[in-house]
Formats: sequence, structure tokens, C-alpha cells
Amino acid sequence: MKTTKITVELLSGTTLAIHPDNYYRHPLLYNVVQSGYVIGGLKHSVSRTGLNSYGLYGVTKGEVVLKTKNKTYKAHAGDTLFFSQQEDHTIINGGDIPYEAYFVYLYGPEVKGFYDSFQSKFEYIMTGFIPPSFVDAVRQITDMIRSGNENIYLISSLLYNMLTELLQKCDVSDKSTGITNAIKYVMEHYKEKITLDTLSSMAYMDKFYFIRQFHSLTGFTPKEYQNELRLNEAVSLLKNTDLSVTAIANEVGFSDAKGLIALIKRRKGCSPSQLRKK
Repeated sequence: MKTTKITVELLSGTTLAIHPDNYYRHPLLYNVVQSGYVIGGLKHSVSRTGLNSYGLYGVTKGEVVLKTKNKTYKAHAGDTLFFSQQEDHTIINGGDIPYEAYFVYLYGPEVKGFYDSFQSKFEYIMTGFIPPSFVDAVRQITDMIRSGNENIYLISSLLYNMLTELLQKCDVSDKSTGITNAIKYVMEHYKEKITLDTLSSMAYMDKFYFIRQFHSLTGFTPKEYQNELRLNEAVSLLKNTDLSVTAIANEVGFSDAKGLIALIKRRKGCSPSQLRKK
């Protein structure tokens, strides 16, 4: 069931563009339900549920609070707030000064996909980032609707552009998370046999692209990184135990001593026995 409850305290400087409930939504385009620039007083609040659109706020001053699913989320200046109007929610002022934000309520093909991607990485708030095109896009859209010169194709293009800017942030986070998980896996399993297929699949990347991304974060290829961990452990064992080189090689994951000896000579410029005496 659709419900709306509003306590209005919109201050001077607020600019709104609102389509009526029976506004035609083109099934192939991204559509605007409402847009504008809002200056919300301390008592301003909006509660809605059951509406087939999504709210996108770029907060420029103060704090905006979203209450939904029995939780509270606070967006500060410089943050992006993204939420579904299908869900029971309330937007209120979260600080002790009026908040200011550019906003748009939108609907269209695959908006839910963009929203789900955002949710999986940030829940409802992306901190410290507002899409670069967001402010100008909202201004253009609001002016077009208020003046009666609405170009639905241009509006759809503007909305899609800001959504893809958000998606790019989601994807960057996904890459970093995938690589971080792979690095953690190598650190925990460096004594074992680790395949490139295993690591790249953890990051959901092509093997060759994965190697480049891994190297950009660590300075090593996955194999080099694994060997570096093995080398550090082997050096510690050489200096602090009486274990043979063969035993140490087996301990850190080499099948025989030859691999460890070659690695030590290549990285340290000496033999294991010489390194042990240093």
C-alpha cells in the first residue's frame, strides 16, 4: 500500500519540481518523479512506503538521516544517499542546522540493478562522494520540468550518466575487495600450492587482468608475493633454528631444497649457509 506522511519545514531557497501521480513513465527511459534542491529545517520529515521509485540525495550541508528497516543511517555533507521508496522509510534532519541537498526520485529500466549494486557495497550511504555530474544534472532536470520544456530523452541520458558514475565507484570497490581477499588468501596459504585460477576466481577477474591488478597493489605478481612470504619465513628459520636447508624448504612449502636455494641466491645474493652466518 502506498503511504506518504510529510511534516513540511522547507526553508527559503528550496527549489522543487514534482510530477503528478498520473505522470506517464516511458518504459524504455529513465524517468523523474521529483527533483530539486531542498533546504530542510530541523522539523522537516518525509515518510513513505510502497512507491515505485528510488531516492538519490547528494548532501551539500548539514546531516540527513534515513530511517528504514529499524535502523538509522546518517549522511553528511559530501555523501550520497540512495534508497528505495518501496521500503518503509523516513527522511529527517539529523543535525542542529538546516540540511541542504540536491535530490532526485527516479524510476526506469535497471534502476533496481544500480541500486542493488550500491547496496551490496555501501548499503544506503556512499561517504565522501557525490557523482560529478549530479548537481548540474539535477539543476537541468529541475529547470526543464518547472519551465514546461521537458526533454524526456535528455533527462534519461542525464540520469543514466549519474547512475553509471555511482556504478563505477561500486566496481572499483569490488576490484579492491577481490584483490584484498586474494592477498589475504596467499598470506594464509603461502606454504601450500596456490594456482592462478584459484586466486583470479576469488576476485572474479580474468587471469591476466588479475595479475596486473595484484601487482599494482603489492608490487609483486601472485607467485612472487608467495615466494616473498616463503623467503621471509625461511630466513627467520635459518637464523633462529638449526633446521637443515631441506627441512626449512619443506616447512615453507618447497618440494625440495633446490627451489629455496635458488630463491635465496636470487634475492639475497648468497647461499643459505652464508646467510645463516650473517
